[in-house]
Amino acid sequence: MKTPSTSPRLLGIIGRSLSHTMSPLMYTTAFRVDGADLRYGVLQSEPAMLPHLVGTLRSPSFRGANVTVPYKQTVMPMLDALSDEASVIGAVNTIVNDGGRLTGYNTDADGVRHALAPFEAELRQAPVLVFGAGGGARAVLYTLARDFSPSSIVIVNRTAETAVTLAREFAALFPAVPFRTAVTAAETAAELERSLLLVNTTTLGMSPDTGSTPLPDGSVIRRNQIVFDIVYNPLRTALLAAAETSGARTVSGLEMLLGQGARSYVLYTQRPFPFDAAREAVLRELQKEGRS
Repeated sequence: MKTPSTSPRLLGIIGRSLSHTMSPLMYTTAFRVDGADLRYGVLQSEPAMLPHLVGTLRSPSFRGANVTVPYKQTVMPMLDALSDEASVIGAVNTIVNDGGRLTGYNTDADGVRHALAPFEAELRQAPVLVFGAGGGARAVLYTLARDFSPSSIVIVNRTAETAVTLAREFAALFPAVPFRTAVTAAETAAELERSLLLVNTTTLGMSPDTGSTPLPDGSVIRRNQIVFDIVYNPLRTALLAAAETSGARTVSGLEMLLGQGARSYVLYTQRPFPFDAAREAVLRELQKEGRS
């Protein structure tokens, strides 16, 4: 697919620390396979420069951008419109430029759905524990509550007040699902013991800080649990390694990356995402980095 010369051609990922992002490789591979005349790069920004950078996306040369930590919520008031999902989740990870008008979307929800789809039947009416309360956590909470109907969702966050506020917000949105928080180490350990699904939405374990996990000291993962880490670099995080050692089933952040990327690709190009080619390219690179 060749876009007209007057159409936006540039895309990128907006964030603050992007040395290990796989998004450029994923999208560049997709563009090459699909024949799309688009280019994708890294748009690293300090907070003070973010409004200027977002404003630049209105240029006819830009088709839009992806957004990652720590800006998924910060960019929202800088946009002209939000999708229904982005509004409810309260975070944006995809911006599309249509004639200078910027619309924010949240395709992280699509990534969560894709990643957890194999466990849908098991997760219905099962307890879930979520670590983190940022933009990624919001997409996870939204998708779990809307699409998987767990028996309860417990939020653990370094700042307890943030977790309490988030639990109240989502409890109002999804009254059929009990939302709670675990504040103390003892409370977290108890919820960890009873939960079927554990989800890490923090950056703990992300390269280069690969030795960290969100688990309290002395925590034990059970064999029957499912552990989902939205971190994808490294491919096998310390959390997933601990889960594998315990015999638990694991879900890599790569699945969320591909799932959200597929939806963003459709928004950018109105064409299907070349899923297999993108997966192969990113997986090969992550495995290579893991061996280095």
